[in-house]
Amino acid sequence: MRYGRTSIIHFLSKLVMSFSGFVATVVLTRTLGQEQYGTYVVVLSVLSWVVIGGKLGLPQAVRKRVSEADGGNYVVSGALAQVGLYAVVATCIWITRPYLNDFMGLSVTWVLVLMLAVRLALGFVRTVLEGQHLVHVSSVLSPVEWTSRSVVQVALVLSGSGIAGAFAGYIVGAIVAVIIGAYFVSIPERLPSRHEFSRLKSYAQFSWLGSIKGRTFLSMDTIVLAVFVSNSFIAVYEVAWNLASLFAIFGISISRTLFPEMSEISSNEGTEDEIAGLLRVSLAYSGLFIIPGLVGAALLGDLVLTIYGPGFDTGYYVLIVLTFARLLYGYMGQFLSTINALDYPGRTFNINAVFVVVNLMLNLTLTWQFGWYGAAAATTTSAGMGLMLGYYYARQVVDVTIPFMEVGKQCLSAVIMAAIVSVGRLNTAESLPVAVVLVGIGACAYFASLLALSREFRTTVEDNLPFQFPTIGPW
Repeated sequence: MRYGRTSIIHFLSKLVMSFSGFVATVVLTRTLGQEQYGTYVVVLSVLSWVVIGGKLGLPQAVRKRVSEADGGNYVVSGALAQVGLYAVVATCIWITRPYLNDFMGLSVTWVLVLMLAVRLALGFVRTVLEGQHLVHVSSVLSPVEWTSRSVVQVALVLSGSGIAGAFAGYIVGAIVAVIIGAYFVSIPERLPSRHEFSRLKSYAQFSWLGSIKGRTFLSMDTIVLAVFVSNSFIAVYEVAWNLASLFAIFGISISRTLFPEMSEISSNEGTEDEIAGLLRVSLAYSGLFIIPGLVGAALLGDLVLTIYGPGFDTGYYVLIVLTFARLLYGYMGQFLSTINALDYPGRTFNINAVFVVVNLMLNLTLTWQFGWYGAAAATTTSAGMGLMLGYYYARQVVDVTIPFMEVGKQCLSAVIMAAIVSVGRLNTAESLPVAVVLVGIGACAYFASLLALSREFRTTVEDNLPFQFPTIGPW
């Protein structure tokens, strides 16, 4: 796998980020309690939606145009556009602050404005770095941000600052990452012209809905749940969602790594076969971790959730459904990333429009009727529909080869893992330490099985390790 090392760097950075976030979440849930932590989650969900207004497809446009390397100054033009969008959204937030404060259950509009500023700044810096083929640098910013955030949050919350400490940590972590990331950004010497702004607009006018689609998948259910259930239920749901998202990070790493490569090949009139090959690679490895993650969630999810505190194990079934939703969404993301890299934003616009409408309608209907199970089902159904549409449109622009054999071997390895873990759980005590040990055993069993079953996976591992891997398995 030619780009394996970059993907691995991105994945490991996300893993470090997830671990630091996991530690901070445990401290927050146990210190603040379900109700206050649920309020914190609602504020972050509101932030995630106002961030969309501050982007309007600009990051996707900047990443695409910067990666094309046509000599334009899309860094400065993009930064100016970003500042303008922030000013408009921040003003709207301040005008509507009474309604926002009432919905969030806390008077923190001014904090929301600050969090919006650092969130947009960090997003812009990361987008530019990825467009300049510095995905490995961009990847490091995530663990830097989350580790800084977690350290400050834990220190402040444990010292008695309460939910204010959680907000302060969020802002500090983003500022630290922005400063580090900005150091590596290359700014063209020439001044931007109207042409650069026009090209950014031509892409953003279609890609803005992609941001809404992504945010719809990530937090539409949380927003809708805030209308129908208490914040304590939202806290449990969010914890289940975070665990499900942990398994999906490698698929995201693949997508982020391959997008600028596909984009450059496309802009240089590269062969369609090369792009089709990269798409096949992304599909082959998108489920590498989340397939066993889904099986693991079904086997040990109830025990793992207890680490967050009493009552969190009630999210067991929600965790399973959301992990399956993440699996479907991961494959969908590979198709959409390829279509965008080939500069067909109109097609992804159609997919995103359907996804957003279906997700919103299902969330409102099913959450009203079935609570958080309805929200999880709505998210999963919309992800499945998006996957089918992504496959349909991708076939129109590139030769799509589904690696059924490789995915099948991952599933078979997960079955072998499940058998071993099941035996272990049936013959041991029900406790968190035992669950942690079983998770480790299951991971070893899965990868050992996959190495034995898949020659392609062995080759990928060998190509990206600094030493020779022993030859095993006949396949």
